[in-house]
Amino acid sequence: MPIEAFVYGGMAAVTAELVSFPFDTSKIRLQVQGQVTDEALTGIKYRGTLHTIRLVSFEEGFSSLFNGVKFAALRQATYGTIRFGIFFSGKNWWNERGGSDKNLPFLMALGTVAGIIGSYITTPIDRMKVLSQSTAQTKNRTICNTFRKIYFHGGISGLYQGKWPNIKRAAVVNGVEIPCYVFVKDFLTTTRGMPDTTSTHVISALITSAAGIACSQPFDVAKTRIMQQKTYRTDIRVYEGFVDMMRLTIRSEGVFALWKGALPAWYRNGPWNVTFYLALESFRKLDQYLNNRDQSYF
Repeated sequence: MPIEAFVYGGMAAVTAELVSFPFDTSKIRLQVQGQVTDEALTGIKYRGTLHTIRLVSFEEGFSSLFNGVKFAALRQATYGTIRFGIFFSGKNWWNERGGSDKNLPFLMALGTVAGIIGSYITTPIDRMKVLSQSTAQTKNRTICNTFRKIYFHGGISGLYQGKWPNIKRAAVVNGVEIPCYVFVKDFLTTTRGMPDTTSTHVISALITSAAGIACSQPFDVAKTRIMQQKTYRTDIRVYEGFVDMMRLTIRSEGVFALWKGALPAWYRNGPWNVTFYLALESFRKLDQYLNNRDQSYF
């Protein structure tokens, strides 16, 4: 199997993650507050994306917005490489056999499978990232130290804490976002007659972001809250799982709490997808140039 889709997909994902990371930190801070399970998080401290960014910068320093960035880069170098590599390799296989980019059910199924595989493998890295971003950090822990601490308190199950909401979120995100970009771009260029240029890629990426957030935000909130909990503590109410977290959140905070952080998520996801797909389109052209072919492999 040619590796271009994996390599370029991972490179584009890491680039996008670094560009949008402060918005991701803001999203996670908004998602974890208001929980009745932990007195330290019950209060509402942050009131919107920009307020969160300003307050974190003022109280903890601007660099705190980048807490966990090394985990995020490592996650995208693995998760991004796996999911985009699987999707675009599968899409290429489909196209070679006469399949169309307009076959949305196939593309959604392919994206879902890619997301499930990638998220399961990289859940430990995702949990390390969430723990680093969710509260103020007094120590700058290395990846190895963080891994050892989580393993010491929870073993393998501690590293995979929150894996089911993480997998469900990834299944929804990848089942919606990647096929949506391919479908919207194909619609704009072939049906609407728009040129295959940067402006078309940006429009496709922004529509993709909105669709992804609308569908996946409840799963993202569940993933963040479950991963953020330190289950060895005896002074908090530990979620028993995805259903328990959803039930308790709706009962204590209302159903719209499941979409907490949706706006910062879009602020983060919009630039993320725009950066990613612009980078990916550039890598497509590079792939065509380096391999002297009319059409990119992915």
